[in-house]
Amino acid sequence: MNLFLNCFSSFACLLFLTHFANSNQISNSSGYCCTHHSGRKIRSVVPLDCQLGQWAQWTVCSPCEMRKFRYRNLNRPAMYGGSLCIGSLWQEDSCETSEQCIPEDNCGDQFQCSSGRCIKRHLLCNGERDCADFSDEETCESDYPNERRTFCSNLFEIPGIEAIMTGYNNLISDVGRTVLDTGFGGYCEYVYNGDWRELRYDSECEHLYYNDDEKYFRKPYNLLTYRFEAIADSGFTIDVHDNVYELATAMRSSDSFEFGVGVKVSVVKAAIAFGEYSTFIRNVTKFQGKDVSFVRVRTKIQTAHFKMRRYNLLLDEDMTESLMKLPDEYNYGMYAKFIADYGTHYYASGTLGGVYEFILVLNKKILAESDVTASEAGFCVAGSLGVVVSKGPMDVGGSIKGKICKSNLDHKEPSETSSSLVEDVLPHVLGGDLKSSAGLLGHGIPDVKMYRHWGKSLKYLPAVIDFELMPIYDLVARSNLPNVEIKQQNLKRAWEEYVAEFNPCRCPVCYNNGKAILMDNICTCVCLPGYEGKACQDTKRKGPTNGNWSCWSGWSSCQNGSKQRTRSCNHPPPKDGGATCLGKNAQSKHC
Repeated sequence: MNLFLNCFSSFACLLFLTHFANSNQISNSSGYCCTHHSGRKIRSVVPLDCQLGQWAQWTVCSPCEMRKFRYRNLNRPAMYGGSLCIGSLWQEDSCETSEQCIPEDNCGDQFQCSSGRCIKRHLLCNGERDCADFSDEETCESDYPNERRTFCSNLFEIPGIEAIMTGYNNLISDVGRTVLDTGFGGYCEYVYNGDWRELRYDSECEHLYYNDDEKYFRKPYNLLTYRFEAIADSGFTIDVHDNVYELATAMRSSDSFEFGVGVKVSVVKAAIAFGEYSTFIRNVTKFQGKDVSFVRVRTKIQTAHFKMRRYNLLLDEDMTESLMKLPDEYNYGMYAKFIADYGTHYYASGTLGGVYEFILVLNKKILAESDVTASEAGFCVAGSLGVVVSKGPMDVGGSIKGKICKSNLDHKEPSETSSSLVEDVLPHVLGGDLKSSAGLLGHGIPDVKMYRHWGKSLKYLPAVIDFELMPIYDLVARSNLPNVEIKQQNLKRAWEEYVAEFNPCRCPVCYNNGKAILMDNICTCVCLPGYEGKACQDTKRKGPTNGNWSCWSGWSSCQNGSKQRTRSCNHPPPKDGGATCLGKNAQSKHC
């Protein structure tokens, strides 16, 4: 499986956070990768190839699935332009065994679905899908209709409900498989949709009509609360950034996150569309070191707020089946594969809606010779969408000056004989009808038609834009599954190892305040302006170097009911008056 590896919730968070490692991780010292010719000046760095560990032993052949499994670790990411790893970290194959398959029955007096899920018997023959394969309705003689049930059965599901029931991998900022069931658990609960009768998705206040069929939506059992809301930001925000590093910093999306010892809640303000993360990073970082400016034009629309139940959560049937296949005897590879499939976290609460954003890449040389500033270019984009920006150097409320905007901002494909002020337009859209608009969004500056089409589609296709996360192992503990204590403990242990194995603190030092990225099993340094080289080692500038944390050490042995681990501010250490590391250098937990 190809893993996109990075830090936590966004590109810029990835640039700033370095935590967690185990005792088997690579050294934090830079001595093994760099060549020094004189003094403390670093002349070159030596590329290091990606290395995968040896395959672990195959697991025992499962008599029910006739499958076996093995894994290997990421011993070392590729560094400083070294060769990439070939092959996956997990491998599965068919097998044969003489052992008989004996399905487990943990349901007691409850009904067991064909997948193994347990449901209460009062849910049988209620006309609803309480088992994924409808096995709970197979032997029914009638539908047992009643007025309350008929009312709920005719209601639509809440728009975007599938999105909030999925897992979330905070290491790669992407969604996993479905972890929570979207069913109703035999209850007839619904939410009123009146707040959406006048959805304002842009500053023109276009009215969106809803018919009576969309007045109420049925609420799934796992949702504690769901409130429709339509709140658009006050116009577009426009920001100018002179380099990749500044842009990445501005796009930091994680307000608070810590992969700590206890249960930590992650509050995330999403900025990068699911499934587009690695592509976006490649599109942005290809401009590193080039003489360009970035203009970020952005708006966000909130359409609903949600909160999950805290206890007795009903897991998705496929996830339940995958979980029950995990052995009670700890096997990191199998549990890590489960985390890779379903995510490191699940949504505890959050906001649905959409984010509409474009990043203009402007040629600084041509910009200096033109009649438009970088800020004015951003106002031109907002004007092309038919919106009014609250404050700016010119009127962009629909009367854009053709000389300033049209002639300067026409995006042309670069050629050997000509160049354009706008070198690229990077779309960044979350929520809405992405399939139909994806082609349009890839061709130059957007227009009013594109923006309105996207806004209208939000009512049916919202995305999760702000959210609170809880660890996936905590979801298992809060579920209604019986006899999963051992699996939950194993999952928590594997979760800590998984986070440690794929953490950017494993990368070697990036000098001169460069920041490390670990993605696709590759370590990359993002340099500040004026610094170049694979490790940001080439510069004529002089200045302080801020300290950065090493990876965490392994946990000590248990003594007096407690064990500890430490980290050091030496990756690199502060130098020439640079700032020291923030946070604690030691942690302890009960044992």
